[in-house]
Amino acid sequence: MKNTHSKLFLACTALMFGVAGCKDGTPAANGDTASAPTASANAAGNTSSGDYQFSDAQKDATDYTRDANQKVLGELDFADKTAFADVDRGFIAPLPNNGDIEGVFSATKMNFMQDKDAPATVNPSLWRHAQLVNRGGLYQVTDHIYQVRGQDLVNLSIIETDNGIILYDIEYFADTLAASIKLYEEHRGKKPLKGVIISHSHADHFGGFDGIYKAGLATREDFSSGRIPLIAPEGFVKESVSENVMAGNIMARRAGYQYGNVLEPGPKGSITAALGAALANGASSLPIPNKSITKDGEKVTIDGVTFEFYLTPHAEAPAEMVFYIPQWKALSMAEELNHLQHNIYTLRGAQTRDASVWASYLGAALARWGKDVEVNFGPHTWPVWGNENVTKYLADQRDLYQSIYNTTLRYANYGYRPDDIAESAALPKSVFNEWNNRPYYGSTKNNLKATYVRNLGWFNGNSTELAKYPDGERGKRYVEAMGGEGKVLDAALASYKKGDYRFTVDLLNNIVAYDGSNKNVNLLMADAFEQLGYQEENALYRNLYLSSAKELRMGGSVPNALSTISPEVIAALPADLFMSYISMTVDQTKAEALGDYTVNVDLRGEGKFRLDLHNGVLNYLQGYSADKPDAALSIGKTDLIAVAAGKAKLDDLAGNGKAAITGDKEVLNKIASVFDNGMKNNMNLVLPLQPENQIK
Repeated sequence: MKNTHSKLFLACTALMFGVAGCKDGTPAANGDTASAPTASANAAGNTSSGDYQFSDAQKDATDYTRDANQKVLGELDFADKTAFADVDRGFIAPLPNNGDIEGVFSATKMNFMQDKDAPATVNPSLWRHAQLVNRGGLYQVTDHIYQVRGQDLVNLSIIETDNGIILYDIEYFADTLAASIKLYEEHRGKKPLKGVIISHSHADHFGGFDGIYKAGLATREDFSSGRIPLIAPEGFVKESVSENVMAGNIMARRAGYQYGNVLEPGPKGSITAALGAALANGASSLPIPNKSITKDGEKVTIDGVTFEFYLTPHAEAPAEMVFYIPQWKALSMAEELNHLQHNIYTLRGAQTRDASVWASYLGAALARWGKDVEVNFGPHTWPVWGNENVTKYLADQRDLYQSIYNTTLRYANYGYRPDDIAESAALPKSVFNEWNNRPYYGSTKNNLKATYVRNLGWFNGNSTELAKYPDGERGKRYVEAMGGEGKVLDAALASYKKGDYRFTVDLLNNIVAYDGSNKNVNLLMADAFEQLGYQEENALYRNLYLSSAKELRMGGSVPNALSTISPEVIAALPADLFMSYISMTVDQTKAEALGDYTVNVDLRGEGKFRLDLHNGVLNYLQGYSADKPDAALSIGKTDLIAVAAGKAKLDDLAGNGKAAITGDKEVLNKIASVFDNGMKNNMNLVLPLQPENQIK
């Protein structure tokens, strides 16, 4: 297998079945506080406790981890090689420069698992999946459909029309998209762009939009004028902003851990991102559609190719659509259908999805197109050919999500709590042992808990949950009750030596939640996270465990290269969503001290707004103006961003004609002073939040 392999973007799951080393039970503390290696000693080097070495080096797999991973080989049908033939079908050419883009993406670093047996530090099932998705190049799907896979988390699909091409889902980063277009053109020729289709509101599917300009396929005027249709589902912009901008800072941080972007590729590090090899490093862009699909069955013909669109909201994404091309019997179920179990709740953070609705969309696709469909292709993993294979694929994934929903609600109605359901629910092996349903991206346990929360909320009925302290305060009390940090560390070390890594991190989190300075606690917790990661079948759980270990060993502040809220993205927001973002960034405690004010804002060329600063909250109404405002401001979006970010002053902008002010200028300066410019993107996720990242 000499195809190049890639680095992409999404998420996976955890082992469904119990593994050795994940035992219940609470090991007793051994030793007293005085004799234990404790954080109060704050040992910086290779301190030992018996046969255990506290060090910041990565560790090998323990015997417990080796046994757990070896057990997986007997649970699944590793002799089935069908997927290996399918994933290489239609291969035309490898990625340019072997898929490497300096500082953005390195496909060659993700080649290490090909043609090798799984090491003890990787779950064999996840290793197998990485061998399938960590490859890339230009592929022919059908006579009219081509894909570039492995250059980013998302496949670029190129649909050839009578006189040109349509791009379908356009990767996460402009540089990777431009490289994919170049590869296609080298082998199929340069063709005029006739349209762009974006399936849904997740940044890995649209963030590379500016790569179209880099590749010279279109100008901004082509889209703003509607000359080239840019098609997306109803609600695309609103949901994209909600997920990638309003919560974008924390989401991008968690995504960096989830997708392994903070890890080095290798048997002890990043293996895959499951939906693709990895997510490209960089900032995304935000396209604004000029055509929205608003009803089921809507037909759109682009240069001789007719698409039948169906909306599938609140399954994989809050705004999503699928389509069928009748003349070629070609179906794309977007990200509703993948060679893995997907997330009902994604660990990077997003709205919880509806497993039952998800199943219903797959069932509806079977009913609509099951008799005729001959190929399914999508933005992740690889296509499926042949009517029998496509319909089985649809039916098996339908059963997966319906089983998750039905199981959760049935157990909940008996009185089981979400954690109990996740750990002990009986599930049909014929569904969950199917290769296409394995939890590489979405964890079965996580999905069961998420379905509970979506339908019943976070509260499980036990009032203890209402009385809980936050982690730091709770941890202090537990540690005191157990006899101090030394006792806790002793108990955690005993747990680690028994292979109970889950309880090890649970114990140590009581200290880490309030004290990140205990070196030995941090190092032991890192070692336990590492072993949990080595055992994981779920790529995202593996990446999160190993990323957490890295944070603990580094002492925090792990660098972060991902961003979905660049100034360019914010400037591209529609006016109402732009003002929503500006409103969110106000420091309300500081604003409360200013008093109440009303301001009229003319966002030049994009709309007028009435702003009411009231009780510290900045409210806005589009299309309204106050009769007697305290001040009025006329300004462009880019300049208002600069003011909110503290990079420009209103007086200077007014002086050079970029802003016009009437009324009390000081009111505007006061409001400008309460925008919060302190958000950083390197916040700790395990250790206590750094002082420089805390709200002052």
